[in-house]
Amino acid sequence: MTIALIADLHGNMTAVSALERDLGRRGVNAVWCLGDLVGKGPSSDRTFDWAVANCSLILRGNWDEGIGKKLFPGDAFFYRQLGLQRMEKLLSFPLEHHLRLSGRDIRLFHGRPVMKELLSPHISPTEELDALFQDRFQVVGYADTHRQALRVLFPGVLFNTGSVGNGLGRNMVQYAIMEGSPKEDDAPFDLRMVTLPYDVETAVQEAEQHPDLPNKDLFIRELRTGRYARGQKKDAEASSAF
Repeated sequence: MTIALIADLHGNMTAVSALERDLGRRGVNAVWCLGDLVGKGPSSDRTFDWAVANCSLILRGNWDEGIGKKLFPGDAFFYRQLGLQRMEKLLSFPLEHHLRLSGRDIRLFHGRPVMKELLSPHISPTEELDALFQDRFQVVGYADTHRQALRVLFPGVLFNTGSVGNGLGRNMVQYAIMEGSPKEDDAPFDLRMVTLPYDVETAVQEAEQHPDLPNKDLFIRELRTGRYARGQKKDAEASSAF
């Protein structure tokens, strides 16, 4: 069984279109989305609809929950764009998913809101990362940081899918492919990190067409540089800001 694990689409339909073409070439068995379909970018309605149409599993991310619950007044652009039905649907997605593949018990979630605070697989203390395995999982995968990672810890393998629509570190489409057998415990288990170039300037132009997009300049800077820009925002109530 080959599963594409995608996350953090964030209203960037240009990146999602590049992802779709790549998935078509690979012939995966399933596409699972680990959350954050919406927010940040200009086309949250389109990335939401694409995920619902193409993903057999969708988990809820922190932006999905923040927008679905209308937690931030500065996100009114996204409320208007998505509409009530989509926002209610955002809150219906589960927070995490567990499965067994090739003899490994696997835990998948977005990051926040399951995590109280964002943990980075690159720099967070090992004991905090070890706790994600909860004494029963051998593989843990999540998203949220927008930066891919693969680490072997004492409890097992920890990985981060990276972001499709707001990739950091490398400003490319980022996702993971997980492959194994749901029936054989002694079968191989594979994890592959995929980075895919896309037309960043087209995504920038799409954002520039929406003058009322919250934090538009910061989002464009992140698209072009692959560096996180939101920490420069002083008004924490202006948007979900992660």
